[in-house]
Amino acid sequence: MSDTIKQSLGVREICMNDPIPEMPISVSPTPPSEAEVLDAIEQSVRRTTKAYGYQHLSTIGTHLRAQFSVFSPSDYGCKTLLQLIERHPDRFKVKWSAPAHKGRSHVWIRLAGEPKRKEGYSSKPTLPPKLKPRLMTVREFNRLCESLGEWLEAHQCDGSLRKTRQWLRRRDFLSLEGNTKLIKQLGGHCDCEVLMNVIEKWSEV
Repeated sequence: MSDTIKQSLGVREICMNDPIPEMPISVSPTPPSEAEVLDAIEQSVRRTTKAYGYQHLSTIGTHLRAQFSVFSPSDYGCKTLLQLIERHPDRFKVKWSAPAHKGRSHVWIRLAGEPKRKEGYSSKPTLPPKLKPRLMTVREFNRLCESLGEWLEAHQCDGSLRKTRQWLRRRDFLSLEGNTKLIKQLGGHCDCEVLMNVIEKWSEV
């Protein structure tokens, strides 16, 4: 946790008697097992329509976030999703393509135990059903606070939730309006108040 967050904890103004609103969404903080993640990765690869059965790494990541409310490669001793996949060469093969733009390369994954299929595995794109955007878990809220803390070390709060909403907007599996409304109900009407007033209340939601 950054120094800004720690300092904010010392000056927060929290009214512990404020009622915590009842929300209809409950998210389990338990991460899936590694076996469940590997099976989900295989299912994602099998959905591809790309030649020779390759699925883009970012697409696999999108499928995992949609399927599991709590997922982080660090839970399995890896820094990235790619490291987790490369740890299982018996199940997956990795291919790097030339960068389409300077500084960007593309990583493709296919199943190691099956021959290449020029037509891919699926005749039509079949994405998993899009889940209804949800509230942040405690872990996700802590990541938001870390991002806000780093930004506020170099910038002054403008009295709005602009950076909070930008962070939420980049994660389409999280409800922008639902999370913003709850943050305001818990006393966070600007980015710095998220750190001062909301940081300990979110775990009680």
